[in-house]
Amino acid sequence: LKTEILASGTFTGQGALEMTRKDVGTMATGEWLNDEMVNFTIGIMADREAARCGGIGSQPSVHFFNTFFMKKLCKGDDGYVYNAVRRWTTKKKLGYDMLACDKVIIPVHQGIHWVLAVVDLKDKVVRYLDSLLGEDKPLTKDLLRWVADEYTNKRDENVDLSEWRVEFPKDVPRQMNGCDCGVFMCKYADYIAMGCPLSFHQRNMEYFRLRIIADAMEQGGGAASN
Repeated sequence: LKTEILASGTFTGQGALEMTRKDVGTMATGEWLNDEMVNFTIGIMADREAARCGGIGSQPSVHFFNTFFMKKLCKGDDGYVYNAVRRWTTKKKLGYDMLACDKVIIPVHQGIHWVLAVVDLKDKVVRYLDSLLGEDKPLTKDLLRWVADEYTNKRDENVDLSEWRVEFPKDVPRQMNGCDCGVFMCKYADYIAMGCPLSFHQRNMEYFRLRIIADAMEQGGGAASN
């Protein structure tokens, strides 16, 4: 059954997640990753970061949002509703101070394409990584606005956004087909969170698809079937 749960777990800052047979099917060659598969993968990265920094309740260096963050933030008539995500980052909810992180990782699903946004709180940069080298200036503008609102709401501080910059890196690994954007996006997130150079290529995507499934089964395997 497509609804059979193959893996499940509760992840740092992400809550309870499940991965079904249908979700795993999106990891097959030529398929587009769905939100559930990406979010489970992001959850594993968040747990790894928590463990690296001392375990649950410790202050991580990287915070991970799920794929629904940007959908909520940009759902309003004017394309931006801070109140829709204001409570996502309270210390009570997360168990740590997101604004004390070095980086914030944000997977973005743009209908038929996946990209990654990274808010570098330490260096005051918003980066937009696209395996097809596209740019989305309205999205980065919304993220800058969100940064300012976060500091105002959480710390009662005013941020001078003139000190911030936006980057659309072009020296990133590029996809050479129409189906691997989700895998590229996940590996951008993985490598950046680990502080590693983006040294992978299109030829690595088949391995990464299998590795993502293997990691998910190792992390959350043994779930009961529906």
